[in-house]
Amino acid sequence: MDRPCLWQETNSDEIADCRIFNLRHSVRKSCDGRKHGDFYLIGAPDWGGVIPVVDTAEGRKFVMIRQYRHGTGRVSVEFPGGAVDPGEDPVRAVMRELLEETGYRAEMILPLGNLSPNPAFMTNTFHAFIAEGCFFDVEQKLDETEDIEVLLVPEREAIDLIGAEDYGHALMTATLFFYMRYRGYSD
Repeated sequence: MDRPCLWQETNSDEIADCRIFNLRHSVRKSCDGRKHGDFYLIGAPDWGGVIPVVDTAEGRKFVMIRQYRHGTGRVSVEFPGGAVDPGEDPVRAVMRELLEETGYRAEMILPLGNLSPNPAFMTNTFHAFIAEGCFFDVEQKLDETEDIEVLLVPEREAIDLIGAEDYGHALMTATLFFYMRYRGYSD
């Protein structure tokens, strides 16, 4: 079976710079010479997300955050995370985001996997991690546009709630899938 052809970019123009992403128009050529000039790509920084785990007398709990999301116009319960700054290691980015958004630190951070949020038109990568041995260290240090409530959610409850109204963030669901594979869940 023939493999899909790798298209080559012959021209690219930025259409808009929207602070957290840019929109580009791209002209591409297939390996058999066909040209197409109507590819629109969203260039965004890489993102990182982390499942912070706190071991309690009642069992493992996740440090999660509840915040308003402008895209959906709703409150969302998620794992901490955010943009990876240019040149920043994704591990450092999730350590920074975890501390800023929740005040928690981790004894150990392990990679779970990487995803393409939407490879049809987005150019970035999502890096998923688990933070083991988390403990509260300092008060939150939020950006002026952030209003975040910190929650400790029992592991099983978080797994059961994924896909519910407030737990519908697709990248959080994917990160939880990685977590379940990491923990050896089969059901």
